[in-house]
Amino acid sequence: MRVSMSLLSSLFFAFALFFSHNSFAADSPDNPFNGCIKTLKARNGTVYAGGPAKTTFTSTAKDVTITVTKTGGRAQTIVNIYVNNQKRTDIVFNNGNDTPTKRKTITNVKGKSIRVDIVNQSVGNKFEYRLKATGESNDLGGSQGNLFGQDNKTTTLSTACTNQVRVVVRRTGGNARANVYVKLGSQTISSKVFDKNQTTMTINVPNARNKRYTVLVKNVSVSNWFKFTMDADSI
Repeated sequence: MRVSMSLLSSLFFAFALFFSHNSFAADSPDNPFNGCIKTLKARNGTVYAGGPAKTTFTSTAKDVTITVTKTGGRAQTIVNIYVNNQKRTDIVFNNGNDTPTKRKTITNVKGKSIRVDIVNQSVGNKFEYRLKATGESNDLGGSQGNLFGQDNKTTTLSTACTNQVRVVVRRTGGNARANVYVKLGSQTISSKVFDKNQTTMTINVPNARNKRYTVLVKNVSVSNWFKFTMDADSI
């Protein structure tokens, strides 16, 4: 049976269109196998020869990419990257008026201290820069509190990047009862009682993508302590 070239072209186009709509790109926010690509730290500035610009943060991602864009100046500059105060790698910018972007990825750094030192190595020239540290992280934030009587504490989470958010509250001291609320704006999404004998509470919030929740922990006892930690992540 003879098939025309126009028919073959139409079939190929339809297949390609179907595949493009039903496949996950590696960096797609809809990819269920990836975490959320987040900016862990960002900074702009100018460095002179008098001293380095130091940026420090604790990584919530397993692997972190440090991206530095030179935005002005002509100084020769070295960017030293440390993990737990041990130098891991560096990025070098040569003397000149060009404005390149350079990056390095450091691995296995979740929970570790990252420090980026931008060191101007010229005497009379400046180095203007834009720095960004990014990584896959499902961490939405957390808090801790020591609530007495009917005190309360509210924590605003980062925007969820998956369809479900998990909030975990752990008692660290005291025997008071507490109420735990997850809110979206003024709307209460979940309300649970943390019993006086309870040590851990987990709240799963569905349909969470691109939403930003707050978690309110309220001591409902009159003269007892409720001491806690709270952590939230996208799952």
